[in-house]
Amino acid sequence: MRKIKLVLVLSLMTVAASVLAGPVSAAPVPQAAASAATRALGTSGFACDGTDSPAEGWVLPVYVHQPGQDSYDSEVESVLRTVWETDQTFESSARRFGVSRRLRVVQDDQCRPIVAKVSFLKGRNRAEMGKALTENIASQPARVRELVATNRVKLMFFGRDNEMTDSCTGGGANAGLSNGGVILPRWCWSEAGFTHEMIHSFGLSHCNGGGVNGNDPVCRNMGSRPECTGDPASNYHLDSCRTDEFRYFEPTPASQPKGEPLPEIRNVASSPYLIQDQPAPPVDFRLRIVESGKCVGVDGQQAVQVPCSDNGTVWRRTIDGAGYVTIRNVGNHQCLTGATAADGSKPVVTTVCAAKNPSQQWLPGAGQDKINFTNRADGKSGPGLAVPKREARDGAPVVRANGSTLKFEPLADQMFKTSPVGFPAPAPAPTPSASSTTASEPTTAPTSVPTSAPGPSSTPGPEDAPAPTKTPTRTVTLKSAYGTCLTAYRATARLGSCRTKWQLVPVAGKSVQVRFKSRCLALGPVNGAKRSVVLAKCSKTSKGQRWLLEPQRGGAVTLKSATTNATRIIRFSAKPTHIYAKATYVKKSLKFTIG
Repeated sequence: MRKIKLVLVLSLMTVAASVLAGPVSAAPVPQAAASAATRALGTSGFACDGTDSPAEGWVLPVYVHQPGQDSYDSEVESVLRTVWETDQTFESSARRFGVSRRLRVVQDDQCRPIVAKVSFLKGRNRAEMGKALTENIASQPARVRELVATNRVKLMFFGRDNEMTDSCTGGGANAGLSNGGVILPRWCWSEAGFTHEMIHSFGLSHCNGGGVNGNDPVCRNMGSRPECTGDPASNYHLDSCRTDEFRYFEPTPASQPKGEPLPEIRNVASSPYLIQDQPAPPVDFRLRIVESGKCVGVDGQQAVQVPCSDNGTVWRRTIDGAGYVTIRNVGNHQCLTGATAADGSKPVVTTVCAAKNPSQQWLPGAGQDKINFTNRADGKSGPGLAVPKREARDGAPVVRANGSTLKFEPLADQMFKTSPVGFPAPAPAPTPSASSTTASEPTTAPTSVPTSAPGPSSTPGPEDAPAPTKTPTRTVTLKSAYGTCLTAYRATARLGSCRTKWQLVPVAGKSVQVRFKSRCLALGPVNGAKRSVVLAKCSKTSKGQRWLLEPQRGGAVTLKSATTNATRIIRFSAKPTHIYAKATYVKKSLKFTIG
């Protein structure tokens, strides 16, 4: 199994990399019942820790922008939403064992989270973001300056665009006080993307297809046991499949195989960067349907679309003892339930709340400012919540289907607000590094990103790039081994007619753009463990539009994204005309014959 050299990434991207202390011992944790009261208005969404000690580590989100493009005030809420959803993932994963784990986020004396910010020049080695923060440490809030100096801080860099970098990266040495860090381009701002990379910061590397673990670096969405192949939790809970070959999150002795405890330095649940005694309280919220501007409410027992001012639109989000989310309507005190009608349709209703009822257990999928919920009873590939045909009328039913975009709106008005601490006057901009060294990358794409996230293919750039004159453009068909050809339907690439002609336009080195009618084949948003393949406006600056034609036996080629380690085009076996991109081996990739 190939190991990624995470320590190198750590040394490049963090302020310092020396280990100051070992992990703290596990402490008794109050049961979830200790947090029965819901959040009051004006409170933060994060766990509190008003003191610091040499045994504690801190998580610091850092907003990164190019010079002259600082939109901190309007975009910092998106950073905190992403961090909070990952905080809830840690908590849900621990609740399965009757305990609590929350992120220890850098905060002020009122428990309000602090998000640092730094200017970073496009073209500078992204591994120097930690160095850039050090160069501008005098411009950071006092609490940031104080804690960064202790060398016990994980730096979580949130790039506001996809130009400083378009690859998601995380690295670290172990689960102790070893710092570690994360770099996310804008398209990767999501629970799945951030959680995936943050787990890397605890020293976890890629499985690379070994054993039953599949190719996901943190064993999400992988494994052969029933809970891995059928339950949506396998793409949400940390170490959900409990595979013996790749364990990393075991918060109690009961969660470990008998006689085989993980060393604390390898057990993320023992990390000093986590708070162990503050179970996440329930959160009251509204669920806004972006397309109509209305909210999910109730009419009798049926979940429907209604104006957000309606009394029935307030819901209570709670993590249950199995690590799933229950959604209780505050008006009728019943729980959101996935039902199945006699005609096979999947309405959403409210029924009397019952413990351990799979139809009342939900899992969130959150990215940027959007969210949706998957019902446990629908299995691993179940749909989210939607209004059929995106109807705008009041009373339109809410069902379990794809097609709607939702926004999570907590009633606590300060839940995703950063501390009002000010930033001192910025230091002079540093001279760009002349280094051409590229940091090792633990991973180039997260487990999942929201479909609404702007992918690298939509990065702003110039108009259609002209083909280089030194190497001629080729007009070809790309015929798959199944007899169908690469074609397109609207903005989505697929297999089908062999009448479609593509232009292979050289752009950089051996990479090409694959063009059809002035649009380019590009990596699109990610859903689950795979990434869509779309047609986007051609841009010579968009790395998501660069492809390598990898020669195979018999004259065939595979299409691999030129800017990733192993993202190749795959055929979706359940729908033979559908294709997607995924980090995989050549032998599993879709092979084309150029005609």
